[in-house]
Amino acid sequence: AKPLFTLLMAGPAQLGFRAVTLMQCALVAASAWLSFRVARGLGLPLAALAVLFCYAAPDYFRIQFSGLTEPLFGLVLVGAVALAVSGRAGWSAALVSWLPFVRSEGFILLGVWAVYLVWQRRWAQLPGLLLGYAVYTVVGGLVLGEWGWVFGRNPYPTVSPYGHGGWTTFVIGLLFLLGIVPFALVLLGAGQQVARLLRWRDAPWADPRFQAELLLVYGSIAVFVGAHTVFWALGIFGSAGLTRVLTVLTPLLAVVAVRGLGVLAGLTGSAVARRRIVLGVSVVAVLLSFTGLRVGFRWQRDFAQPGDVALAEQAAAWYRQLPACPPHPLVAEHPALVRALAIQVFDSVARLPNGQPRPHRIELDPLPVGTLLFWDDWFSRVEGHLELQTVVADPRFRQRWAATTLRQPGDPGGGSCRVVVFEKTCLQ
Repeated sequence: AKPLFTLLMAGPAQLGFRAVTLMQCALVAASAWLSFRVARGLGLPLAALAVLFCYAAPDYFRIQFSGLTEPLFGLVLVGAVALAVSGRAGWSAALVSWLPFVRSEGFILLGVWAVYLVWQRRWAQLPGLLLGYAVYTVVGGLVLGEWGWVFGRNPYPTVSPYGHGGWTTFVIGLLFLLGIVPFALVLLGAGQQVARLLRWRDAPWADPRFQAELLLVYGSIAVFVGAHTVFWALGIFGSAGLTRVLTVLTPLLAVVAVRGLGVLAGLTGSAVARRRIVLGVSVVAVLLSFTGLRVGFRWQRDFAQPGDVALAEQAAAWYRQLPACPPHPLVAEHPALVRALAIQVFDSVARLPNGQPRPHRIELDPLPVGTLLFWDDWFSRVEGHLELQTVVADPRFRQRWAATTLRQPGDPGGGSCRVVVFEKTCLQ
């Protein structure tokens, strides 16, 4: 689902997780700089504050310290917008063509670029939108022997195993993504754009900068939020309702926030008053992130070791105390457990006997005697489709270790998480 992301992260990953997070920090820094370039290219005053609004967005700041795909997706997206704003539509189309290979829903934004290129009558640049698909089709054909794999191997099921949710989840999620002040500025900026559209005859339709801002900035935001809203409300395409995916829009939303700040500062005719408004809003945007509000930073929740990761380390420490011979086959679904137990995730037969391919669920019957099953209360249930009671009721398995802790340290309201280790003692 994410071959370009995997390719680019393979190098830093060899140096460990900290190298990956440093790479993510570099991607976010580059995205913030490109956000400034987009704002400046659109002729917005106060364009440099786009950098501030990127870093003042709590969710975007937090995601730097992860191995997730959103920072790279956001960089490719804002980079493509920056190229278009600077008049290099062909390069923009070529760059955005790689979005589906960073995160698979990137394909929905190719339609936005297609409309933009058609509006500008740049017919020769339209094939550039297929560059990523063409390259990966050839690579997949040569490596996998399957030329249609790009379209035939969608890893996300049509019906999501995570269920479905409300229609407002992702709209409300924008507030928690950005924080109170940038969110309010985004509303102001978007409101001004709507007002420009309502003045239909006066709108600068022929201005390339207006076209780029309308379609590539506002259009991308609307299409991306709208698509995820539909996916989650209908329970399709593997959507889990995770609003963190909206972080990919932060560099573009920062541009909208800059426009909103310009609207606010323009309410006064005094240059001194405008400077005070800009300074005051900037200071408040930063300070509110450190108040402990739900939309800001909380040290234990955001920067301490999560409960499920701590449990994974404890379970791995218990395992390492066991006699080394004979070695136990291991089964685990939680990525933190896989990492702590040093399971080779790229070995397709590492956890199953006789060279069988890994199934979509944890199957108990094929496991050999002596297997240690590390069950957790999220990945094992949702991804592995294995309930705890199923293992408890199976006479072939006995419990060897168990622990429970808070999912978010210091926050009982965040719920708890659990890991239970079972050993398969017989075949019948």
